[in-house]
Amino acid sequence: MSDAAARLVVVEVTTRRENAPAYDAYVRTMIDRAAHEARETGWDVTQLSAADLGVSGLLDAADSADAIIVMGGEDIDPQFYDGERGYEGESYHFEIADAAQIELVRRAAATRTPVLGICRGHQIINVALGGTLLQHVEAPGHRVTDLPVEYALVEHPVRLERGSRIAERFGREHILVQSAHHQVADRLGDGLTAVGWAHDGHIEAIEHESLPITGVQWHPEGLLAPTGQLRVLLDGLAAETRAQLQRS
Repeated sequence: MSDAAARLVVVEVTTRRENAPAYDAYVRTMIDRAAHEARETGWDVTQLSAADLGVSGLLDAADSADAIIVMGGEDIDPQFYDGERGYEGESYHFEIADAAQIELVRRAAATRTPVLGICRGHQIINVALGGTLLQHVEAPGHRVTDLPVEYALVEHPVRLERGSRIAERFGREHILVQSAHHQVADRLGDGLTAVGWAHDGHIEAIEHESLPITGVQWHPEGLLAPTGQLRVLLDGLAAETRAQLQRS
């Protein structure tokens, strides 16, 4: 990032998972890796917890952000997309974090602040803009469930839409990614377009048609993710941020 003063907010679900310490440590490693690499590329990074801050607190804390990354975590509460409780594989819900992240994305859309969503963050973008989620993916190949949580990531191919921003950033239309999820975007939110698909046809990447908003269902910040994949997405976010700062 050429402008070292550009302010990046990295938003996580919570800093405390007393009921799931192994999962918390697993998620923390990936969030910290994303924040570290962003700092290494020149961003001024602030890490925020949506559950700890709530809606007004998160909006206030992120008010001066030039760009936002919404990270992975638990399932979004179905109330936010007219879904139902009791679905297969349902995880613990952080309703306060859900509401806060959704409002943050909506404000970012209104102010044209660049956003990158990763895994749950990708789903937050879709829900914030009026989309829905497929609550459980039966098809194999999206996560490992019969091993400890640190082995949950599974590698699979993704086909990228020719001519999409994300395909241009990667310089190709087929990439390998690492995922660990059981939900995917279903009906897309207003202005969003699917630009990446898994081997089974499920949506793995979205872009907004006119706003600097991108979501990926996979984990580029995973410890065994393909080398340079996170950097590609960070560089794309930086380019969008420079463009927005030049307009302001």
